[in-house]
Amino acid sequence: MRHFQHRVVVLIVVTAVAVGIAFIVTLSKMRYQAELEPPAQYNHPYHGRVDERVMSVAEARALCNSLNPSPPAGVACSWVSNGTCHIVLPNDYQAPVDTYRRHEIAHCNGWPANHPHDD
Repeated sequence: MRHFQHRVVVLIVVTAVAVGIAFIVTLSKMRYQAELEPPAQYNHPYHGRVDERVMSVAEARALCNSLNPSPPAGVACSWVSNGTCHIVLPNDYQAPVDTYRRHEIAHCNGWPANHPHDD
């Protein structure tokens, strides 16, 4: 009986630790995604053509850094050329593609690279 009780206690502790880790990871992802959200004044569709490229994070970083090596780009990038908003987005990183899309289109809409959040 004592062996059984010990196993139950161990199972409860392991489960609690796993739930705690999952909670922390979820909070971290939510915070990361919230930091990517642009201010309302820039968070609207781009009024013009949008050229979107979706690829792995490794490919996106390489392409973005080849376009602007200093400072090093993050995991996505954007620029406006001849009225077209060009965006490069990762499809295998910490946030959904839609989150990166909103972020990068906001830059095409004039949101500065230093990411001010004052509305």
